[in-house]
Amino acid sequence: MREALRFLGALLLGLLLVGGTVALGFFLLLQGEDALAREFLRLVQARIPALLFVGFLFILVLGALLYPVFLGYLAATRALGQEAEVILSNPGHRLRPRGPFELQALADLINRLAQEKEALEREVAARIAEAKTLLEEERKKLALLIAHLPQGVVLANPKGQVLLYNPAARGLLGEGLGVGKSLLGLLDRGLWVHALSLPEERFLTQGPKGALWLQVVPLEGNERYLVLLEGAKEEGALEGGLLHQLRDKLAGLKALVEVLHLEVQTPRLQALLNTARATAEELGQLLASWRPPPQAAEVLAEDLLPLLLETLEREAGIAPGFSLEEEARGLLVLADTYALARGLAEALEEVEEAFLAARREDGFLHLTLTLPEGGGGVRLPPLLEEAAGRSGGSAWKEAFRLHLLLPAREAPRLPAQEGPPPRAVVFDLTLLQVPEELEEAPLEGLLYTAFDLETTGLDPEKDAIVALGGVHVLGQRVLRQEVFEALVDPGRPIPKASSQVHGLTWEMLQGKPRLEEVLPAFRAFLEDSVLLAHNGAFDMAFLRRVGIHQPPLVDTLLLSHLLFPDLKDHRLEALAERFGVPVVGRHTALGDALMTAEVFARMLPLLKAKGYRTLGRTLEACAKLPLAKLQY
Repeated sequence: MREALRFLGALLLGLLLVGGTVALGFFLLLQGEDALAREFLRLVQARIPALLFVGFLFILVLGALLYPVFLGYLAATRALGQEAEVILSNPGHRLRPRGPFELQALADLINRLAQEKEALEREVAARIAEAKTLLEEERKKLALLIAHLPQGVVLANPKGQVLLYNPAARGLLGEGLGVGKSLLGLLDRGLWVHALSLPEERFLTQGPKGALWLQVVPLEGNERYLVLLEGAKEEGALEGGLLHQLRDKLAGLKALVEVLHLEVQTPRLQALLNTARATAEELGQLLASWRPPPQAAEVLAEDLLPLLLETLEREAGIAPGFSLEEEARGLLVLADTYALARGLAEALEEVEEAFLAARREDGFLHLTLTLPEGGGGVRLPPLLEEAAGRSGGSAWKEAFRLHLLLPAREAPRLPAQEGPPPRAVVFDLTLLQVPEELEEAPLEGLLYTAFDLETTGLDPEKDAIVALGGVHVLGQRVLRQEVFEALVDPGRPIPKASSQVHGLTWEMLQGKPRLEEVLPAFRAFLEDSVLLAHNGAFDMAFLRRVGIHQPPLVDTLLLSHLLFPDLKDHRLEALAERFGVPVVGRHTALGDALMTAEVFARMLPLLKAKGYRTLGRTLEACAKLPLAKLQY
């Protein structure tokens, strides 16, 4: 019905156009011919029935002739569209060109697109299969590796679901551990959340089969977590119990010596008793000096308070206000953070509001928890007192206040890094020489070593290297697990201007290995790879002095001029911003090497699109740049 209405509408529009054209023709023909016009109107009026019949017959014949053509075109178009939908589920299907010429051309175009889609899907499927095979091989290697570790190792997602584990972990957590299951049913959920915030710290917790040391390390992207487990006895409780037993035995020994001293009068036995008494006194002094090791870790004061407040909100449902004295910022506080937070949560179980203040006090961080007056006063839970004691601190209560003293020390500070002095933009054409065997090597198929140096100054003839950093790059993959980093004692003071750039002073580097001790390992790291750097001729000028000259050198500074000849800023920071690479660790050797590697990986598709596919072709184009003519 809809198609018939569409046809009638099209036919009506056509008749209006034809009728309007005929009427306009007669109007122009009879213009100025009044007698002829009157005669024409008379004839029309006399022949109206015949004219209507002829007009109706014309419409009927025209419709009969055009209707099949119109419907056939629509049907062919619909059929083409419906058949094309099959390609969505079956890329191997091809359309049969039929109908009008235009539709046949469209069918041919769809067939070509389907052929390209099928080829792409086959390529993607092959790559996915290859990646799955590689991933499965890596998974097997990883499983084999962790199976031999004495520690329990579990790979989990942020929700605690297990992805991989080793036999040691199964032995520590029992039969409840399994792939796809949740660790949170086996471990303290609150401790899990807390441990995610402190990946460097180990926590003592209770597992299904006894006490455990737990450490949660986030992997790249925070999408996976490595959970390290180790069987442990609660060190504080064990040593405290042993200490108590020894003191009891010692007290009995002292009592026995005193009784015998009064009863025995023989001079020889008296001498023995005096020796026993002196030995008991020495043992007493040793026991008095014996303290269990603190079960705590250092954390910055400005990080400790948010951690405590986060746990209080989760465990006790209360969000206290807090203040941190300015002088306390930068203090490293020794604390068992999780036990401390749980102890505070227990103290606030029946409280709706509280205020936590922190201030510096003679080698300690003094925390004061204030509760509103009018309640039952503050409570000092044994857990909180024990948590403070674990770090060598103390806890006490006072009316509506609870006080904690935690050992603290000033955190070491590096000199503030300021903007660098200008570094010479230089190059040496010998660095662009490509060995014959690498001439036709594709850029994406090579292993590179992105590297960077930090130095005492800008003169390769006079200044010395103070830091080396490098990372391997395989095609577009930055192998962050394969890095080299070393600090070097230059054997001389470092100018203040240079220290302000990289933050290294001679005092910090004294005791570090000398350059000749580091170079063998650095050479081994560079072997069988193509060197990659930003403004690398500067670094190579220093390395040539110590016998490292390994062309070719791929320089992201030259590549930037090759890709963006009309842009003005080719600094590493500008390239990082342009390609969306985070600027982290700038003006540290490893940080700059990683940035260079990431920038180069993002440059490769642009170089390929411009026709620079091989190492030889790319370096040949770089050698023609005006910048490459500069000599250092």
